Amino acid sequence: MIPLPNRLRGPLRRYGLLVAGQLAATALLAAAFVWTADVYTRFLIAERRAAAAMTAVSISSTLSSALNERLALVRGLTAFVDAEVSGGTLEDRFAHFATALRRSVPGVRNISIAPDFVVRHVHPLEGNQRVLGNALLSDPRPGFAETVQRALVTGDVTVHGPVDLIQGGQGVIARQIVFGKDRPWGAVGMVFDVKPVLDELRLGTLPPDLGYVLRSDNGVTLAGDTGVLRLSPIIERVALPDGMWELAVAPRAGWPGAARAEPGYAAFLGVFLLLAVLTEMLAYLMLSRRLTLERLVERRTAELDAANRQLERFAYVTAHDLQEPLRAIASYTQLLDRHFRDRVDEEGAEFIRQIVDGAGRLKMLLRDVQLFLAEDRVPLAIRPVPVEDALQAALTILDRRVRDAGAAVTAGDLPVLLADERRLREILVVLIGNALEYRHPDRAAEISVVHRRVDGRDVIEVRDNGIGIEPQYREQIFEVFRRLHSREAHPGTGMGLAIARKMAERMGGRITVESTPGAGSAFSLHLSGSRSLSRA
Repeated sequence: MIPLPNRLRGPLRRYGLLVAGQLAATALLAAAFVWTADVYTRFLIAERRAAAAMTAVSISSTLSSALNERLALVRGLTAFVDAEVSGGTLEDRFAHFATALRRSVPGVRNISIAPDFVVRHVHPLEGNQRVLGNALLSDPRPGFAETVQRALVTGDVTVHGPVDLIQGGQGVIARQIVFGKDRPWGAVGMVFDVKPVLDELRLGTLPPDLGYVLRSDNGVTLAGDTGVLRLSPIIERVALPDGMWELAVAPRAGWPGAARAEPGYAAFLGVFLLLAVLTEMLAYLMLSRRLTLERLVERRTAELDAANRQLERFAYVTAHDLQEPLRAIASYTQLLDRHFRDRVDEEGAEFIRQIVDGAGRLKMLLRDVQLFLAEDRVPLAIRPVPVEDALQAALTILDRRVRDAGAAVTAGDLPVLLADERRLREILVVLIGNALEYRHPDRAAEISVVHRRVDGRDVIEVRDNGIGIEPQYREQIFEVFRRLHSREAHPGTGMGLAIARKMAERMGGRITVESTPGAGSAFSLHLSGSRSLSRA
């Protein structure tokens, strides 16, 4: 008879190995869960940081454009004063020139001229009387005199603010020195309200879970919540001629909290637990293979995304940075035309016109490039949108072109769709604008906008009776910079349809075209799913 301990030894050994294996599998699954959860959380955080960085770049680029547009006015004012002082007509022409400058951008509080650094002229005078007689170099308020001193040293525009103004309220002050033959003649200055600049940023359209704060280099908070600075935010700096503003963005719940709130994170937890319940070992083996593949795909995707982001950022920043010299070229060319119009011959005047026209075309091209590159960064705002309202908004934008072309635009019964209102409006502007541009020379333009359902999709069709498109060009027209006609025959940048298609794809749809050469074209915007809503 086999002793009891010997009889139990075999089963205990087998069960011990099974238990040990299960415990090892459990430990491995637990370790794998902790590790993969950390990796996935960091992946989601990286995605959120990338999206936040794109948003910050877009806002800072808009802010930089808004600020530089205003600083360009100061440089134009300096050039005007320099020219008019030499001609002895400054006092006669200042009010007219200042009025034109104030109309060029919103929020210009006042424009001043300070011969010998004492303010003698200000426009408008009403509400700004206390500015007259202010000695800039001895202004006791912190930073005011230093701003003028910096302008004397740098020879460029200097910015101070936001600050409390003599005439009340807060604003940003920009100054530049006017130099005479042997010494500084004095200074010019423009005061800009901060609110119109912030309005251009459309900060209210940011996702509600994304916090932000915008601060000047003197520590003044312009907008947002300073608590964002404690959340390891994405920092984007906006350079000024002698300083910078700083934009910080971060999720209000913090990066880990925002990552765990993602639907993908909940799905990850559910999948992992389901695999663990089915079998610990099988779950471990399957997860190991899956994680290996995911890491490889993630690495390759990250490399491609990083290269693509660098390329897009380079193109975007290049297009943005070219705006400043382009504005300077246009501004100074217009000043040349204004001051030397009677001194140049017809050929010289034509050269100036060519420069102005070329600068205008380049400005349109750079604007379209920025729109194309920034399309993926702008958040979607999907909500019920009456297509008729979007169409009327588009026709308001195109009103002058419609009247000049003598075109008839009709619309059928249009539904309410779930869409992004701005993108839908811009797509209609592009499609109707193309129909107006490529109308047939021998007949009046007729454009119809109708709705239909095709294979469960809502389709908004824009049909015209224009010149049509040859079959081999029907896909090429959606490529960037693709032009089928000369610029003299049909002006434009060649990017309208590319931007429209990208907007449609951003909303989960697409744009197609059917055309008969000589008879007209039909562009169709397809939106996925059953999106039509009742007007009631």
